[in-house]
Amino acid sequence: ILIISHSRQWIETLRDALEARGYEVFAAYSPHEALKRLDEKVFHLLIAGEDIVAEKGQKFLRSAENRFPSLATIRLDSPATARRGGTAKTAGLTAQVLRRLLEQAEALIGPGAPASAAPELAAPRGGLLGESAAIHKLRRSLLEVARTDATVLLKGETGTGKKLAARLLHAASPRASAPLVTVNCGALAPTLLESELFGHEKGAFTGAHQQKLGKFEFAASGTLFLDEIGEFPPELQTRMLRVLDDREFERVGGNRTLEAKCRIIAASHLDFEAALSTGRFREDLFYRLNVIAIDLPPLRERREDLPLLVEHFLKEKAERHRKPPLRPTPELFRQLMDHSWPGNVRELENSLERAVVLNSGPLLNRVDLGRVEEVALSAPGGKPLPEEIFSQPLKAFRDHVLEIQEGEYFHRLLGRHAGHISRAAQAAGIDRKTFYRKIRSYGIDPGRYKKTRRG
Repeated sequence: ILIISHSRQWIETLRDALEARGYEVFAAYSPHEALKRLDEKVFHLLIAGEDIVAEKGQKFLRSAENRFPSLATIRLDSPATARRGGTAKTAGLTAQVLRRLLEQAEALIGPGAPASAAPELAAPRGGLLGESAAIHKLRRSLLEVARTDATVLLKGETGTGKKLAARLLHAASPRASAPLVTVNCGALAPTLLESELFGHEKGAFTGAHQQKLGKFEFAASGTLFLDEIGEFPPELQTRMLRVLDDREFERVGGNRTLEAKCRIIAASHLDFEAALSTGRFREDLFYRLNVIAIDLPPLRERREDLPLLVEHFLKEKAERHRKPPLRPTPELFRQLMDHSWPGNVRELENSLERAVVLNSGPLLNRVDLGRVEEVALSAPGGKPLPEEIFSQPLKAFRDHVLEIQEGEYFHRLLGRHAGHISRAAQAAGIDRKTFYRKIRSYGIDPGRYKKTRRG
């Protein structure tokens, strides 16, 4: 299935629901990109978002249908229509739009591959690939928990694959035939997030010209994945607590109580212990979310998976960018094994994609590890690190670099908050006493920033 829209969030929501049904899904963000993808691969169904249809959709869809007569299409307009061979079906943009899209996809091209046939392969894009003991333990935990309805909190550093873990949890669960709906809690302002989650009634606030259904309603009896739950605004945490306790909510500006039937999976890289001590995150909400906690291992703790991940990403990126395949050399693996991978699998994927795009030969000797490596090789102010550090063991080098980077972090944080320790500590997610002890250990004088603020 090929989905086309300018909205990444709309595409990802629909992609999650379709992949949970076993379909192979690709995305395009413009008619030009969609036509290129249609030329490269055989697709059975094209779904065009309302924004595409309203903009250049009619010309684009006519072109696609003429060039690929066996391609079934669903176009979302008002009302949305699904076509094959001139026959149209209505798929009105209502509360059931996601469910109807899934039903139409199955009616037009048949069911996808059963998700339960190979639950360990239900996360298709590399983040949970691996044969290490850590990744096997993670998969076993996810599959065990998937059979239940318990609320799950996925914890781990940025780039460890929390979204893929959520997809696996949903795909291996009894709710797999219902939608998996994703909300990035850190990407929206509090007022927008409230409306996105709970929906709103017409006239609830300025600009609310019609009723909007929230993600709790779209998820229905499926799964709602709350990504970056650690960024959830304090003013909305009470509302979320009520949903978890009573399984009910109201739309913004509404009086009718609605039932929250979905399962909730949350994810965050937040240090919850620090966030709870500073009051940034409600303790009672944390305990409701933390019914089942699953930690995702960082890439540095499962380096034995690097060869498999490298092979996967090199092949995937070469196909995506229509480049000849690259063969990794022993020098490359030595470089990758020595790297600390602060960005985890996402950093590896991005580094290999840059290599595929920029490399012209058949062999790949090294990759550009980007800004992370550049920061690690220089002290604050651009001064080079002392030469002797490069002759020390790798662990000593990493500890030294981390200390330098942490000192720079506190310098910049105080600068941003004009020397105000309480605000800087809150931004760092630690208590004031710990913050003050840290800056003293680095010899940082907050007074210099206060003078800057007055002057």
